[in-house]
Amino acid sequence: MNPQIDMNKLRGEEVVEEVRDRTKFIWLGVIILFLIMVASFWAGRSPRPVATNVRAKHILVSFDPNDPVDRGRAYERAKELRERILAGESFERIARNHSDDSVSARRGGDLGWAPRDTYAAPFEQFIWHAPVGEISDVVQTEFGFHIIMVDDRHVAAADLYEYELERRAFEELREQEAQAE
Repeated sequence: MNPQIDMNKLRGEEVVEEVRDRTKFIWLGVIILFLIMVASFWAGRSPRPVATNVRAKHILVSFDPNDPVDRGRAYERAKELRERILAGESFERIARNHSDDSVSARRGGDLGWAPRDTYAAPFEQFIWHAPVGEISDVVQTEFGFHIIMVDDRHVAAADLYEYELERRAFEELREQEAQAE
């Protein structure tokens, strides 16, 4: 009787061993499938932005528009803050300590990503045409004086195409005007 029980035990252990061997292959297959999925998502992502956006920082020095003395004081303060940044002080630290925009000041002047036509015209002019990383001169809007820095800019492929068409049309117009003279 003992030999028969031992044989059953032995067969059970073989079955368990065989199942363990199969689970190793199953887990290996799951890991490989997961890696293939991650690679396909990474390879399929859009390399270009789908919307045109800009990320900028600013320091706001507000003033009373009806008080020329306050306006002059604010302009001098903005110039002094800009000079400190150009001398090497941290834009973020100066924004936290001196900006009158309480929301962006907490983030070191960061305004986040924004599409075109979000800000006042002089502000827009700088953030869309200045090189990334450049510090603006003192820019005045209806909110006060700003010192602006462009952190990053993404231009969508559709907008790049539109800009190229505008450039070509402008060049063609200049050529026609030159021929007419």
